[in-house]
Amino acid sequence: MLKDEIIHFTLSVIAGAIVGYLTHNWWAVPVALISGFFIDADHLIDYFIFSKGRFNFAEFKSSRYFDDSGKVYVFAHGFEYTAIFIILGIIYPYQGWIFYSLGVSNLLHLLFDTIYNKPIWPTYFISFRITKNFDHKTFKFPKCR
Repeated sequence: MLKDEIIHFTLSVIAGAIVGYLTHNWWAVPVALISGFFIDADHLIDYFIFSKGRFNFAEFKSSRYFDDSGKVYVFAHGFEYTAIFIILGIIYPYQGWIFYSLGVSNLLHLLFDTIYNKPIWPTYFISFRITKNFDHKTFKFPKCR
């Protein structure tokens, strides 16, 4: 879990630095952390739905709650958001750096998760998870780490 978060943090800083360099706005770096690093806060939602509001760090860290609940919500994880951010960057060019930073960092986060977690390919589309009622078995994760 810690290794994953270090990688997400690093990818977010890289995404923000690239967007910051291209747009001459270095606020892109902290903005990138929102959708590339802090996105994983949505795992807490899944955990609290499973645990009915109680918190046990060891249980949360194990990610077993996905297997035990049979659900994978992670509402902030969706390639659709990447597309929305990029489109908003095109529509609002003066604020484009914000949306491009969010979009690129989100894309890198989801690509890493897809490669590392090895689910079936559409799992990181929120629309796909909705159509499958967030059923954990549908996504064929090898085993939660």
